[in-house]
This record gives sequence, C-alpha cells and structure tokens, in this order.
Amino acid sequence: MAQWNQLQQLDTRYLEQLHQLYSDSFPMELRQFLAAWIETQDWAYAASKESHATLVFHNLLGEIDQQYSRFLQESNVLYQHNLRKIKQYLQSRYLERPMEIARIIARCLWEEARLLQVAASQAGQSPHHSSVVTEKQQILEHNLQDVRKRVQDLEHKIKVLENLQDDFDFNYKTLKSQGDVQDLNGNSQAATRQKMAQLEQMLTALDQMRRQIVTDLAALLSTMEFVQKTLTDEELADWKRRQQIACIGGPPNICLDRLETWITSLAESQLQTRQQIKKLEELQQKVSYKGDPIVHHRPVLEDRIVELFRTLIKSAFVVERQPCMPMHPDRPLVIKTGVQFTTKVRINVCVFWADVSLCLLMCRSRKFNILGTNTKVMNMEESNNGSLSAEFKHLYQSLPPPPPPPPLHSAQTQLYLRSGKV
Repeated sequence: MAQWNQLQQLDTRYLEQLHQLYSDSFPMELRQFLAAWIETQDWAYAASKESHATLVFHNLLGEIDQQYSRFLQESNVLYQHNLRKIKQYLQSRYLERPMEIARIIARCLWEEARLLQVAASQAGQSPHHSSVVTEKQQILEHNLQDVRKRVQDLEHKIKVLENLQDDFDFNYKTLKSQGDVQDLNGNSQAATRQKMAQLEQMLTALDQMRRQIVTDLAALLSTMEFVQKTLTDEELADWKRRQQIACIGGPPNICLDRLETWITSLAESQLQTRQQIKKLEELQQKVSYKGDPIVHHRPVLEDRIVELFRTLIKSAFVVERQPCMPMHPDRPLVIKTGVQFTTKVRINVCVFWADVSLCLLMCRSRKFNILGTNTKVMNMEESNNGSLSAEFKHLYQSLPPPPPPPPLHSAQTQLYLRSGKV
C-alpha cells in the first residue's frame, strides 16, 4: 500500500502530527494530488545534486500541469484555482533553488515514514492516555456547543422581547394620543382603566422577560469565561509545551487547526453576544421605566464581554513557527548575532477582519534589525490552509548595547497585535 494511503488510516492524534509537517513551503494539497508520483522520486538524491534537483523540479511542474488538465476536464473550479496558485508559488520560490524544495519534500517523506513506524509500534499499547485526552476534548466541544445553543436561544428571546415591546409601545402611544388619560367622562373611565390594566400587564411581562434575558446573559458570560480559561490555560498551554518539545527534536505534534476551530467558535459566540447586548441598549433607549434591569446591568455585561473577547484575541495570537534559517524552515534555530532568521506568527481566529496589521516591536536589552518593513498585513490569501498569519523574513540580531541601569529582568522579543476593531 502506498505511504500516503497508509497515513490516511491513522488515528486522529497521528493525523494532527501529519498536518503539522506541511506548510506553505510544501502544501499538503500538492502531496495529495501527486501522491503516487512524489513517492517514486529520489528526493534525497535531488537534495544533494543540483542538476538532478532541477530535472525533478521541472518534472514536478509538468505533473502539476497534467493534474490541472484533469481537473479542467472534471470542471473542478476550486482545485483548478488551488493548483494554479500552488504552481505560481513554487515557480516564484524554487525555480532558482530547486534543491531547497527537494530537501523539504525529502524531509516530509522521512517524517511520514517515521510517523508510520511510531503508530505501528504503539498499536499494541494501552490507549489510556489518548482516551483521557479525547474525553477532555469531547467535554470542551460539548461546552462550546452548549454556548452556541444558549446564544441562539437568547437571540430568539430578544426577538420575542422586541415584539412585546413594540406592542406595548404602540398601545401606550395610542392611549395617550386619544387623550383618555387627561380628559375622561363616566363611561370612558371604565374602558380606560381596562386599557391601563392591560398596559400594566404588558409592562410586567416586559419587565420579567428583560430580567430573564439579563440573568441568562450573565450566566452565559460566566460559562464563556470558564470555556475560555480551559482553552487558554490548558489547551493553548499544552500546544506551546508540545512546540517546545518539537523544537528540540520531539515529535512535530503541534497542529493548530483544531485549536483554531475551538477559539473561532467561542469568538463568534462572543461577537454575537456583543451584538445582543447592543440590541438591548437600543430597546432600552426606546422604552425604559423605573427599575429597568437593562439600565442597571447592561454596562457591566458589555464590559465583561469586551474584556473576554479582547483577552481571547490576545491569547489566540501565537508564534506558529519559531525562528529558523530561511533556507531550512523546518529546523529550529538558536538566535545568534549576525545570523538571519525568519519567524511566522498566526492568530487562531477565522472571523471577518476589516483591517488587521501586525507590528514587530523590539525590547531594549536585545537589538534586532529587520531588512524590510516591521509591519505586516495578516490575510488568509497568503496561507494555503486558510489561517490568518504573517511571516517576517530577514531578521537578525546585532551586537547588544551596553546594559542600561537598572538592568532589565527579562530579554524577550515581543510581538504585538494591532487590530482596527476589537
């Protein structure tokens, strides 16, 4: 059985490691489209001999053209677009450096084979640890699903509240415009009192529904805070720990796709909840009364949801690829003076952004120079996996300045996210 087909049959935990092997340098889509042909080539030899690397690279472009023709006959517009984009990227990056793409593919094939060996060696072991992790992740997904359901329930309740408020407002203004409240005679007083009693009942129902919605919102925000703490303090921290292990030769089990799905789900729910709180403000501006729960609780609810969303976005911003040499993107690098390196940052939230820019700022204790701009616009078009990321290239550390008094407690490169809307 072909190596690629064997990989497709592995458990989820191994498939996550497989996803991490591929990046923009060598897209997984290309590995999928040309799986059989790629496995028949001697990429290790091509990585050591430039003439053979050039020949294999041009053959690779030819295979891409043939696959594109097949997609053209099948009228598969999406695959045509992706394959054309991949070919343009390969030509622009590796046409003058065919040995680089050969080294990347050779390393990916070697890592795939090693992954199959690990999976085979652990096939007979107890899956206790994996079951615990899976159970924990199932609980997290259940909590996220519960949050989405409660958000939708609140959306329905707010619409019901809006309709009830419109009915109350219409009846109140109608009664007031008729002048029944100011000038009444014997027979009209009974009818007016009946109408006033109906208005009081509607106002009581309106107040009860507002209080219920405010209570539900407060409980929902508490649940969001709990789920968010699980994501940031446990899942994200676990990913960072696995990334550290991968940087010193451990298994490359640092895929961010599942974590991005969870964070995106929570962020979308928070944005929708923010809009619901704004809707309550609009309703309160139209109709308000003494003891209105929206007046008393809405500012606190809005501050909570804004702070939750801001904290989530800051936590979702990570260094996806640690500093590495430009010619060897898969090898972590110990930063040395005068050695150029690249790094890639990513925000694990796939929601609509009007304008997201990224600025790289340096601390005083270590001086880094950037050969180019220190600001990058993050967009999904530059990434084959649809993530919102940006790559900084041609960075290097210069000689450190004399230590300023008093000495700094830490020396770190800090990455800050500047967003147009939060």
